[in-house]
Amino acid sequence: MAWVPNSQFEDDLVDMEPDFNFVHGQMAYDIRKQGELWPRPKSTYEYMKSREKRNSELENLHGSRGGSGRDIRESLQLMENIQKIAGTRPLGEHATMKDWEDDSTNELEALAMMRHFGMMSMATDSLHVQPEVKPPEGPIQIITNGRKQFPLITDPEFFKPRKIPRKKN
Repeated sequence: MAWVPNSQFEDDLVDMEPDFNFVHGQMAYDIRKQGELWPRPKSTYEYMKSREKRNSELENLHGSRGGSGRDIRESLQLMENIQKIAGTRPLGEHATMKDWEDDSTNELEALAMMRHFGMMSMATDSLHVQPEVKPPEGPIQIITNGRKQFPLITDPEFFKPRKIPRKKN
């Protein structure tokens, strides 16, 4: 015969504290979630339209902050730095789109970058000298970690199995 519960656990849990009813809490949560999906007031949409209009006017006035022009400028500045490292362009000359299309100096620039950045990593401070760790002096040492003490057994013979003497009848 299968086990049958002798109480209604969920009902008892809900009725345990009348002010702390899980069912009403879940219903309130569902209502609040549903309220987020309701349409916003008309003033919100009007504000969003006016903000969009203001942003487009500012973009026309100052120019857009993003876009392909900015990306091209950043790429050309990067190319200038690479050419300065490699020495493939006289100092003070700016990179142009013609340099972007030119593949004749790729290998030279790649080698120069590897050398340059490799040297930079070696030029930083060298690793700190690690203090020498002394091996334990005895076969068993007591190590303290805070208030706890435990033995450190360094003797390899300690862990080898031994023959157990058996009594003869």
